[in-house]
Amino acid sequence: MKTANQLPGLVITGASGFIGRNFIETFKDVYQIYAIARRNQHEVGIPRHKNIKWFLSDIADQKSINGIMTEIIANGGADYLIHLAAFFDFSNEANPEYERTNIIGSRVIFEEASRLELKRFIFASSLVVSEFPKAGQRLTEKSRLDADFPYAVTKIAGESMAREWSKTFPCTVVRFAAVFSDWCEYGPLYKFLETWSSSSWKSRVLGGQGKSAVPYIHIASLVKMLNTVLVQTDTLPEYDVLIGSPDDSNSHQQLYDESTRFIFGEVRQAIHMPVPLARFGVWMLDFLGKLIRRRPFERPWMMKYIDERMDVDASYTRDLLAWDIAPRYSLERRMLHVIENMKTFPVEWHQKNDEALYKSPDRPNLKISEALAFQEDHILSTIQELISQSSNGDRFPSYQEMDSEKLAWYLGILFNLLKVSVRTGDRLSMANYARFIASIRIHEGFKLEEVVDVYRSLSQIVIENLLTYDPVRDLEQRIRDAIDLTIQMAIDEIEEAYETAREITPYTRFDKRFPIK
Repeated sequence: MKTANQLPGLVITGASGFIGRNFIETFKDVYQIYAIARRNQHEVGIPRHKNIKWFLSDIADQKSINGIMTEIIANGGADYLIHLAAFFDFSNEANPEYERTNIIGSRVIFEEASRLELKRFIFASSLVVSEFPKAGQRLTEKSRLDADFPYAVTKIAGESMAREWSKTFPCTVVRFAAVFSDWCEYGPLYKFLETWSSSSWKSRVLGGQGKSAVPYIHIASLVKMLNTVLVQTDTLPEYDVLIGSPDDSNSHQQLYDESTRFIFGEVRQAIHMPVPLARFGVWMLDFLGKLIRRRPFERPWMMKYIDERMDVDASYTRDLLAWDIAPRYSLERRMLHVIENMKTFPVEWHQKNDEALYKSPDRPNLKISEALAFQEDHILSTIQELISQSSNGDRFPSYQEMDSEKLAWYLGILFNLLKVSVRTGDRLSMANYARFIASIRIHEGFKLEEVVDVYRSLSQIVIENLLTYDPVRDLEQRIRDAIDLTIQMAIDEIEEAYETAREITPYTRFDKRFPIK
C-alpha cells in the first residue's frame, strides 16, 4: 500500500531506449519509476537514483515480467505504465522480432499490467500506421490504419490491443512523429547530415524535387506531452488516440538548405535526381551492397516516398491536452544545435547516432543469464561434487573440511554474483566480494592456490555446461568473455589480497595491540 507522501508509481518498458531514458532523466524526481529494459542502467548512462528501480528483462518473457509486476505490487504498486518497448529497423524487411517483441511482448505487458490497478496505460505508436496522405490532405487522430509494412502492421495490432484493454484500464495511444534530439539520434536525419556534410559524390544529390517530407518532434517536447497525458488522466477518455507531432513536415530540400548553411556558411546548390534514375541508382547500390554484405542505408522501399509529404493536423490533441510544441523546439530552430554538436563533438555525435541507428534487439547477456538460471542446480551440484571428491583432497583440503551446507551456501553466493555480472555487465560486484572473502580465507588458513582453484573450476564447469545448451551454444565467444573475464577479475582481487597480507608483519596481521602505523 502507498503511503500519503509516496510518489505516484510509473512503469516504463523500453526504458533504455531513446524516449524512455529521456523521460526518466526529466521526471525521475516526479515519479517512482520502475524501468524495464534489455540494457542495464549503467550501459545507457542513467545514474542511480532513489526513485529509479531498474529491471533487466525481455518483455516477451512472461515469467520474468510476471515476477517484476509482483515486486512492483509488493512495493506499493504503480499508477501509470508507458509501453515504449518495440522492435524496429530501417530495412523494412520481415523479421521474427516484430512478432516476438511487438505482438507477443505487448500482449504480455497488457496482461501483466492488469494486475496493477492502473490509472492510465500509454501505448507508443507511430504516424506510420497510416499511409502518406494524398496531396493537400493531412493525417489526423482518426486517419485510417492502412500501412502494410512489418513495423506498421505490428503497431496497428498493438493499438487494437490497447482499445480492447481499455475496458479494463484507461488506455491512450500516442502516435509519434520522427523523434530527434539536439544530437540528432534519428536514423534517416543522421544519414542525411552525414552525407550532406561529406565530400562524397552523393553530398549534393536529392531524390526527385527534394519535396519528401515528414514531421519531426524534439524529444523534450515529446516527453513533456507524455507527462501531460499522465497528469490529466482523470479528464481524458477511457480510450483515445493522440498525436505527438507538429502539423507541418520538413522537406529534404529545407533540411539540406539549413544544414549546408550551418555547416559550410552558405547554402549549397543541390542536384535534383529524376525519380526513375534515383530509384534505379538506389536499387543498384543495394544490389551491390548485398553482394559484398555491406548494404547502404538507402533501400529501394524508401523510393516509394520520393516527393511525398506527411503533413498532420493534431489540433484535437492540442485542444484536448492544452499542449503545444514550443517554437524553440521546432526542427528549424534546433538544426543549429544539432549541427553545432556535430561540429564541436564529432566523435560523441557519431557514437550517439550509430548507437541509435544500429542497435540490435539481440541481447546475448540476457540469453546467457537465463541459461545460467536454467542450469543453476546442475552446475552447483557439479562444482560441489568436484570439491568434495576424495581424489581432490590435495586440491581442496580446507574446503573439504567445511560443513557441506556452508559450502553449498558459499557456492550459491558465487554463482548468483556471476549471474548478476552476466546479466548487467557489472563485474565489480563479484570482484569486490572475491577480495572480501579472500581476507576471510587468509585468516582461516586457506592457501591462495586452493581459493583460486575454486573460481577457475566454477568458470570451467559453467562454460562447459553452457556450450552444450542449445539456446546459447552459438554464443561461445560471448560466453567465454562473460564468464572468463569476470572470474579473472575476481581472481586478480584474490591474488592482490593475498599479496597484501604477505607484506604485513605478523603482529599487525593478528594482534590488535600492534596497529598499523
